[in-house]
Amino acid sequence: MSQTTHNRFQLYGWILFIFSAMFYMAASIRADDPLGLAGGALFLVACLAFLVPLLVQLLQASRSGCASSSSPLRKCFQYLSGWFRAGNLRWRAPGARTKPLMPAHLLEQNRRQSIRSELRFFASTR
Repeated sequence: MSQTTHNRFQLYGWILFIFSAMFYMAASIRADDPLGLAGGALFLVACLAFLVPLLVQLLQASRSGCASSSSPLRKCFQYLSGWFRAGNLRWRAPGARTKPLMPAHLLEQNRRQSIRSELRFFASTR
């Protein structure tokens, strides 16, 4: 799911929260409950406060042209050199040694062996 789609789902969720706050306030007015009305009003203000940054993000995405599905990918995604290496170095424990590279045929043998052992395990549990 793209970031724009994720943001739109968040927007729909916050809109539903705003509607529920309005209904809660209406029920409080109907029941003559000033404390419930104050709580509903605070909930509505809090929903609006969380909604503002989301709307700003969506507007910036639509202005940059990445929100439409017809825009080319190179416009929305930029290549960052070494992004994978930087991520792996960050996750590795400090002072830990890296594994030596394995030849491709050994990797394939290891994959086949692990599949065989998993199949043996599942067959033994039946």
